[in-house]
Amino acid sequence: PASEGYAAPASQEVAMQKSAYNADMSVNDEAAQSAISLDQPRLIVYTGQIDLVVKDTRQTIGTITEMAKEAGGYVADANIYSYNGAPQGSMTIKIPAESYQSVLQQLRELAIRVERETSGTQDVTEEFVDLGARKENLQVTEQALQELLATRQKTGRTEDILEVYRELTNIRGQIEQIQGRLNYLERSAAMSTIEVSLTPDELAQPLTVAGWQPSGTAREALRSLINAFQGFVDFWIWVIIFVLPVAIAWLLPPIVVIWLFVRWLRKRKGRKKDKKEDANKQAAEKSESA
Repeated sequence: PASEGYAAPASQEVAMQKSAYNADMSVNDEAAQSAISLDQPRLIVYTGQIDLVVKDTRQTIGTITEMAKEAGGYVADANIYSYNGAPQGSMTIKIPAESYQSVLQQLRELAIRVERETSGTQDVTEEFVDLGARKENLQVTEQALQELLATRQKTGRTEDILEVYRELTNIRGQIEQIQGRLNYLERSAAMSTIEVSLTPDELAQPLTVAGWQPSGTAREALRSLINAFQGFVDFWIWVIIFVLPVAIAWLLPPIVVIWLFVRWLRKRKGRKKDKKEDANKQAAEKSESA
């Protein structure tokens, strides 16, 4: 605290506010963990995918649209496209989390058969509680900075006021960012997502001629091709990422040593050859002079 007649620099007071914020965060992180099991309801995000074989694609899309509305949800996306002259469709519906299982059951009942179904959950409770604690601490820091800014506007220097204002703006930005994430988590937990794929029964029937199923043969051939290509690609991935670097790491030092040794030998032989030539030249000169 500043003594009478003396105002501490704004940077010092801002730093004190940050230290208080960090100290509060360490305490509130522990409180957030305990709050998960005490009074915070769990936030679970439900997602699902289901592939249906249906009698009439367009009629089923209309039925699912009404189903989502009755459950308190809506259709986020819907597509109809033609394949071999028959309409296929895909939909994404958003429904309240409490209606997730009942809507899935209704979807199953709409189908001639269910080709594939997957469901997943994500527990975001811990993240939600942690963000809430961070937001509260930031709001306390924001309030303290607002009070400091009001004081500095009366008695402080311009640069002190600007420093406090910059820190206040930064804190406000963090609060808004956290609030946006909190809103997103709440919406995601409140409304589950189901992706629906619709295939008409006429396209789902295998083409058979006297017991022959070309679609099955084609699938087997495609599967074999993919497996073969996958093995080929896997081999070269191993060669490039693992074998080649290891080979370079092991072979490069000996190669460099051998190259340096050969280069030294060549230079040595060259020096000996030069000496020999000089000796022969001197002997020839002596014989000529004699």
